[in-house]
Amino acid sequence: MRFALLVNAAADSAAALTALHTAQALLGHPDHQLYRLFFYRDAVHLANRYAWSADGDQASAAQQWQQWLGDNPVDAVVCVGAAQRRGVVPDTLADGFTLAGLGQWADALINSDRVIQFG
Repeated sequence: MRFALLVNAAADSAAALTALHTAQALLGHPDHQLYRLFFYRDAVHLANRYAWSADGDQASAAQQWQQWLGDNPVDAVVCVGAAQRRGVVPDTLADGFTLAGLGQWADALINSDRVIQFG
């Protein structure tokens, strides 16, 4: 089964980490495929390379997302319009994320069997 995840959750919300844990579980499941992650609204802050960071158990959700995406080849798309309105521009975009329009989300809707929304 093919999944798309829509992440709207702010970087400081529990839903941002729940979305990450769901993505990790889907990627590790032999019968499921993670087709695309789409970051929208305040979730675009998760893709900011200059987001607050800390060590160990205090690592921010943004830091955890960025590390996981750096280690896993997942299609992680950040809505360009939402990002620009929040100051996340190509120079501040963390590795593993790409900027694109809502057309990428429409493609995910068409090509996925299930959609899960967070936030």
